[in-house]
Amino acid sequence: MAAAASSAGAAISSMITLMRKQSFRNDFGPLMDYSQEDTTGGNLEWMNRSSFKNLYRLTGLLSFISTCMNTPKTFEYHPFLQYTTFVIDITCAIILTIEAVVKMKTRGLFSGDSAYLRDRWNHFDAIMVLSIYFSIILQTFELTHIVDTYSYLTIIRSPRPFILVKVLKTFFKFELPNNQIKSILQRSSSQIYNVTMFFLFFMSLYAILGVQFFGSLTFHCVRNDTDLNDVKKKDLMIPDTYCSPNKDGFHCPEYFVCKKIDIQRNLRGYNGFDELATSFFSVYESASQEGWVFLMYRAIDSLPSWRAFFYFITLIFFLAWLVKVSRDLLLFLLMKERS
Repeated sequence: MAAAASSAGAAISSMITLMRKQSFRNDFGPLMDYSQEDTTGGNLEWMNRSSFKNLYRLTGLLSFISTCMNTPKTFEYHPFLQYTTFVIDITCAIILTIEAVVKMKTRGLFSGDSAYLRDRWNHFDAIMVLSIYFSIILQTFELTHIVDTYSYLTIIRSPRPFILVKVLKTFFKFELPNNQIKSILQRSSSQIYNVTMFFLFFMSLYAILGVQFFGSLTFHCVRNDTDLNDVKKKDLMIPDTYCSPNKDGFHCPEYFVCKKIDIQRNLRGYNGFDELATSFFSVYESASQEGWVFLMYRAIDSLPSWRAFFYFITLIFFLAWLVKVSRDLLLFLLMKERS
């Protein structure tokens, strides 16, 4: 969420400021160095060589690029990329699997303080590897036409962009005592949690209001002789315009009539106020201040305009204001704790 991201950024900014203030002190305890996470096992020293580190970074980066290329329009314009991404995913899966297996064999799976499953970074790596394997299986079914292309199953690819964290974390090195870092993270995380819950409350409130105020907006201007059971693009007004069958809202011009049309989601888009889940997504889209005006115009054309003006003006004001206040509050609390 936007508020959580701003709060997390404020926490990181506070940590960096604190690092600068204490950079000249000599009473540091153990350093937290993510670039040296594999030194716990003596037999893993070869994995800390720069060549292997660069290989893992490149693997994570290639997996991220492959995920970015895996879009409907990309494959429509460049069909060969379907097989390119498939080969890249298989290669990345093999390299990351070898890394995980070596760590498991050297450290052990459960037993010992340095066991593979006792490290949270290893949990993260394992999830990323599984996501790549699931993506490979899904793409295999898509290429063999066992599963429809771009079905809802493609949501299993959604965690894959987080593999970029694996690339970036190898460059991070916090020169702070461990207890200091844990204290900052512990206290700031509670504030981030409170801000996130407060933000989710407002988003849920406006999602419910959106369903109550607008509901399903499905009235369009079509030609007088349109068969509503077989509506084509040529039957719609250009540009496609929402309308109202009542006295409020937009009224269709001559030779057009306002009719309710059921259009598939993949054609009309996934935003709107049909049900709570879709409304929540639309509120999030509006809170990000990207594309909210199109939703407002759609509501103005379909219903009395005062509803749209009241809803969207208060939504933008309160959520944007809430993000700013939450960020300032978190910064104040962190500065107060540090002083």
